[in-house]
Amino acid sequence: MKQWRDKVDPIIKNHLEAQVKQTLQHKDAYTKAKDKGKAQLWVAVANLSKQIIVLEIKTKYIENVLKDMIMKINELKEQKPEVIPKQKITNKKTKSKSKKKK
Repeated sequence: MKQWRDKVDPIIKNHLEAQVKQTLQHKDAYTKAKDKGKAQLWVAVANLSKQIIVLEIKTKYIENVLKDMIMKINELKEQKPEVIPKQKITNKKTKSKSKKKK
């Protein structure tokens, strides 16, 4: 008889195997339970919960970095633009025209 895990949809099979592998790291703990299957499931739930919390922390960090960047960009936009003297502008135009003629 085939194992039930062999019949799992291939789309999630790798995820299942990863969770089983992670859960096996705590085998000493759940084998002491009266209902080993339930205990193993709770260990898997705890692993998933930990993964979610880590992702939430990382997401919050990235959100805060992005908010800080947006605030800095807005501050820079609000600053007065540097005024370029008119003489420098005309010199640049003259140089670019002379290059095109060649």
